Amino acid sequence: MTNPHEEQQPQAQPSPQTPYPPSGQTPYPQSGQAPYPQSGQTPYPQSGQSPYPPSEQYQPAGQPAPYGQPYTAPPVQEHPQGTLILIFGILGIFVTIFAPIAWYLGNKAKRDIQTTGIHYSNEQNISVGRMLGKIFTILAIVWIAFVIIWVIIAVIAAGGQG
Repeated sequence: MTNPHEEQQPQAQPSPQTPYPPSGQTPYPQSGQAPYPQSGQTPYPQSGQSPYPPSEQYQPAGQPAPYGQPYTAPPVQEHPQGTLILIFGILGIFVTIFAPIAWYLGNKAKRDIQTTGIHYSNEQNISVGRMLGKIFTILAIVWIAFVIIWVIIAVIAAGGQG
């Protein structure tokens, strides 16, 4: 049984074509021959015709690409508390009360940045001040706990002697 889609017709053999001209001919024009056909038409467009496709095929300048993130200008705004947070974080090294304030204000500023989606030029200051506040607040708590334990041990030792 044969396949009904196959017809029993002889297949035509493709004519052998070579990229080379027959022997004795060169692919380049001989002297005296014009390299292009002279049919009266110029290879350039006539006045009023554009060699380019219509402009509807191109996106206008300034439009974002159809995929990915659009270009955003570098941030030029500063967060109003960015420098204050950094200063409080640095002051928290020497004056302990500033460390938790820097940590609190840094968390508040980070939350504000995440909710609004605005990128500020001093976000690095906020991060550094917040981290300094966090580190020195934790160190202050550990130091206070150490002092309390030391005082308790000193009171017990003093009470046992007397």
